[in-house]
Amino acid sequence: MFAQLAGQERLKRYFMKLLATGKMPHSFLFYGPEGVGKTMAALELARIITCFNEERRPCGVCASCVKFKTMSHPDVMLYFPVPGSMKPEAIQAVRGGIASNPYKRIFLQKNASLLIDMVREIKQRLRLQSYQGRGRVVILLGCESLTTDAGNALLKILEEPPPYVTIILTTTSLDAILPTIRSRCHLILLSYLSVETIAETLQQREGISAEEARYYATLSGGSYARALEYLQNDFKEMAQYCTDILLYCAEKPLLYTFELINVLTEKYNVNELKSILEFLIALLKYRIEMQVVSGTLPVENEYFKLPEQVTSANIQTVEHIIDEIENSVDLLTKNVYLTIVLLVLFLKLRKIIRNE
Repeated sequence: MFAQLAGQERLKRYFMKLLATGKMPHSFLFYGPEGVGKTMAALELARIITCFNEERRPCGVCASCVKFKTMSHPDVMLYFPVPGSMKPEAIQAVRGGIASNPYKRIFLQKNASLLIDMVREIKQRLRLQSYQGRGRVVILLGCESLTTDAGNALLKILEEPPPYVTIILTTTSLDAILPTIRSRCHLILLSYLSVETIAETLQQREGISAEEARYYATLSGGSYARALEYLQNDFKEMAQYCTDILLYCAEKPLLYTFELINVLTEKYNVNELKSILEFLIALLKYRIEMQVVSGTLPVENEYFKLPEQVTSANIQTVEHIIDEIENSVDLLTKNVYLTIVLLVLFLKLRKIIRNE
């Protein structure tokens, strides 16, 4: 049970006891930081509820479990934030991607939301009987993006839920959820994962060495999804720009820095650049941690190397660099113009690294 969910032992124990009673609350709100398993937990619970096998749920082989592989289960409704319009085939493609890899981060367009039309569709479908008779599950991911109308409409469903229906909401920001919605859900916290849990899971599922697994687990900041992202070849190419960003700010004339900004903005979108900056933050924090804990600098990785001006800097300087990069990531999250964010960041990093 919940075998695909990395860590989160408290959640697993809670649901094992709950399922043993045979009494399932009608609504849950899974909350916690990005990449720790909220989507995976929601899908695993949906599999358990709808599985035909009474002895081992989910069994993975019954007709109900098989339908999860393409997210085509008639009794499971999965919704995620979308922009104003999105073609049905594109929506189904994203659903299939979520089902095949619930830990993979899904980068959507700006201003994506859970819309009132989605809640209306849920209401309409819930009027119908279950196709397979095992109960129905509604999953809404990213509920911090609910529009006002959608939130109010969803509240009405939560106040008077149809029988044999389980509603699962997820969010990275509990405070962004209407208090009236929160009060009608069982709140389940999924916390950051330990380095040991992520490293062990990476070794088992990805077949990498213990040393490599621990390296990426340490850099992941407690997010299994982020650790998986670091293993992808396309990300390794992206992350090499971490060195370039600091090196250009440390050594190159200002004109070359402008050229680097043009290369980055032409090659990558805002979400990919956020990933690059987040990885750079992780690298720098790892450097500080190693120096504070062991008194030595970390061994350079074959893909990601920090320039000498940064590795020889004192901890206060590195912390200053981290602060500026974190501020820039926050601005990108708020949809501030990408080129302006990078330009301001690189100018500040030049001053910090060069001690100007």
